[in-house]
Amino acid sequence: MDGKLITWLDVERQLKRVSNNKTKYPDFIHAVYCYSSGMEIEYSGELLQTLEWLGTSFGNKISFVGEPYIRFDLNKEIYPIEFIPTGSVKNSLKPVYPLWKEHVYNPGIGTKSPEEWREGPHMAAFHSFKGGVGRTTSLMTYATAMLNAKERAKVLLIDADLEAPGISFWLDDENKPTVSFINYVEAIHFSPSSQDEVINYFASELRKTSINIDGPSKEIFVLPSSLDLTAVMDMPVTPEHLSKNLDNPWILSEYLMRLGQVLDVDAVLIDLRAGLSELASPIIFDPRIEHYFVTTVAPQSVKGMSEILSRLHNSQSMFSDLTLEKEKPSVIVSLLTDQLRKLPAYTTATEMLNSAYPTDDSDILGQGIEWLEVDFNQSLMSFSSIRDAYEALSQSTLYTSAREWADSLQSSETEPVTKIAQSSNNKTTTDAQKLYETCSKFQFAENIDANDMLVTDPLRNLAKHYTDTIPNAISIGAKGAGKTFTYIQICLSGSWVEFHKKINTGVNSTTDAIVFPLLASTNLDAAADKVRLIRRDSLSTLGFKSETNLDAAAKKVKAALDLPDTNWDEFWIKFILSELGNEASSLSELNDILASREKSLLLLVDGIEDLFDSPDTNEVQRNAIKALLQLPNALAEITDRKLGLICFIRADYVQTVVKQNFSQFVSRYQPFRLEWTPESFLRLTYWVAGKSSIIDADPHAADKLNSENLLSALEKLWGKKLGRDNSKEANTSRWVFAAICDLNGKLQARDIVRFLKFSAEAMLQTQSLAIKNEPWSDRVLAPEAIRKSLPACSAEKVAETASEIKSLNDWRTTLEKIPKEVKKVPFNPLDVGLSLELLNSLKELGIIYEDKDQISEDRYFLPEIYRWGLDFTSAGGGRPRVQALLKRNLGGIPF
Repeated sequence: MDGKLITWLDVERQLKRVSNNKTKYPDFIHAVYCYSSGMEIEYSGELLQTLEWLGTSFGNKISFVGEPYIRFDLNKEIYPIEFIPTGSVKNSLKPVYPLWKEHVYNPGIGTKSPEEWREGPHMAAFHSFKGGVGRTTSLMTYATAMLNAKERAKVLLIDADLEAPGISFWLDDENKPTVSFINYVEAIHFSPSSQDEVINYFASELRKTSINIDGPSKEIFVLPSSLDLTAVMDMPVTPEHLSKNLDNPWILSEYLMRLGQVLDVDAVLIDLRAGLSELASPIIFDPRIEHYFVTTVAPQSVKGMSEILSRLHNSQSMFSDLTLEKEKPSVIVSLLTDQLRKLPAYTTATEMLNSAYPTDDSDILGQGIEWLEVDFNQSLMSFSSIRDAYEALSQSTLYTSAREWADSLQSSETEPVTKIAQSSNNKTTTDAQKLYETCSKFQFAENIDANDMLVTDPLRNLAKHYTDTIPNAISIGAKGAGKTFTYIQICLSGSWVEFHKKINTGVNSTTDAIVFPLLASTNLDAAADKVRLIRRDSLSTLGFKSETNLDAAAKKVKAALDLPDTNWDEFWIKFILSELGNEASSLSELNDILASREKSLLLLVDGIEDLFDSPDTNEVQRNAIKALLQLPNALAEITDRKLGLICFIRADYVQTVVKQNFSQFVSRYQPFRLEWTPESFLRLTYWVAGKSSIIDADPHAADKLNSENLLSALEKLWGKKLGRDNSKEANTSRWVFAAICDLNGKLQARDIVRFLKFSAEAMLQTQSLAIKNEPWSDRVLAPEAIRKSLPACSAEKVAETASEIKSLNDWRTTLEKIPKEVKKVPFNPLDVGLSLELLNSLKELGIIYEDKDQISEDRYFLPEIYRWGLDFTSAGGGRPRVQALLKRNLGGIPF
């Protein structure tokens, strides 16, 4: 055994550990009693097997020389053992009560399940391990939300903190009740009156001192912990005594529910004693009561709260799945600031709290707890009355969540769906089919046409910056960010003025330029013919006679790569001139020709990744790309410039070739960087829905709606949550964003479309298999279809990316030889075949994330969009750590 034995109480604790709190002995052990003078063991059968069991339980602390005894560590004192032979009938199992001292040894075995409440007010309890963390303020925020959620509302507040009362001190003299929680507990235990008489009496007394707000429409009943502190110092009966009721250990909860019923309140909110106190445990272990646990990120608070959540999880795991779904606890992390969110303590707190109450769901993004956050606000730290709290707490950052909770309680727990199921099922199938077809088309840029464009901030910035001058910029973006998409859109416009009109900044461009595709991606496919035609038309419009084409242009560049002494600064200028028919010998002369013809020219460059496949290892390619990126400087030197350039390039290529002044280079073109923010993620999703002609979405409004309106509209697509709206499941928009972004919170446009495609496909498959989706007739995509789509989405993502990015393809090949049991996140790079060079390359691409807060070598993670496709599983601590990293790195997203 571990630990020391100092007194006989330590002996009893060890017995509880090995017997689930004396509820699970071997068949031959009937009872064990510990007293200060010694231990008594009732046994049957051979004494030897009892002695062997004792030896296993106490190890070298026990002696069988002469009379058996246990030796204490303190002064080697002797603790004698007496053996009492008995008959073969075992004693009945000792009941397990909802108390900490029961659950510390017993994970719920023998717990008597409480009877479900079929009607009555909603009951919620607020608890914290430490005091002073905002528990009472959080409770009052929820009370405020409940009162504001209905035209007429009533709440019952119970101050059950019998050692440091909170709400009790917020009562004005005219609203001080004549009864208290201590009185109520004593009446339950000792009163000769019937249950109904006790409850009716207390209800009658509370009605006399209720607090009314807005006239009679809002009413607050308060049951204080005590009427004066004398009662707190002298409590002959506590909740612990009530919970030892053999017939009903949940009697305290029953009485509180009944009191709420008689008062006809909408909710009963209970403020519990902080810490591991038996004053709170009968309420904490009741699965019928909703639990809110309040903590800060301070280590002491987090460790204590983790212990509470762990014991609660063990207890609740013995109940039904339905009970577990309702019981999902909420953790309110209070007193937060932006600075605190960036500290390791925040990430550690997230990891520990999620680990303490895990979920069995294979969804690594799913949480066993509901996570809520409250920002520090000094003005909300101290209240002198309940009225003051009510008036101020709607300004708390917790209020939005509280109001959603209150609103959800107003809707029926089981919304009627049978009447609309048949018609909505057919519509859902049709909508899912439309979404699948649209996403299949839009997943790749070559399938778009001139009207298929969502205006995002980088495009809007491009138009705003170049209203009176010809564009001259580098547009940087990650793979899949929409570089080729934007390139084609500008091409299909034919001129800068026409593209500027599409952006619709409200200001017309005063400068026009003919678009000329100088280089293009080899993946244009269906759009390639249109781009080639535009190239020919542009040459004709500009009056240049050139026989060259896109294929020949690409061959010129590749041929130059084979020449070791190519001067790339000169090459690119000569290349531009040759593609325009070699009528000029310099850029300045070309500019003069354009001016004489009253024309302007906008060169477009894309497909750099096709021409230069390995700049990380090939110096010639690096020099070529670096010189290309300097072209805007050369063009900027031209007086009265009639010549412009937009070059699209992947971010990792820029990082590879621009070693000096990288940050300065990127910041120069930052406004045009193709990045997908949480807001543009919502816009693109809504836009795709509009293009699919579903959920009444208007694609023309996608760039105009605010985030709140977008989120509301998308509820018709995938619901508010991955469950019913009043559940504690994850917010759908946030879950999808987390599923497809990397662990730095960056994502790609193509993955948004890809994810929607696979979700729609999963929805169609469930319907073809006649799986009923009636509970989700309020949305196009059911939660299960969304969750199931991620593995397929990831597999396609990895296959596609590996075909284009050599470093990922190399690692993928290596992984085929790595045993499956080794492929777990987090991982050690050496264990999964990663060289330092390969590791750095994949980190730059966002495929691998290094958790720099960790000292261990196993500190590398994969985002979900890559983990599934690379066939990695999650190690024991991987799940909560991924959630913690996402919580920290996605902290600022508006949903």
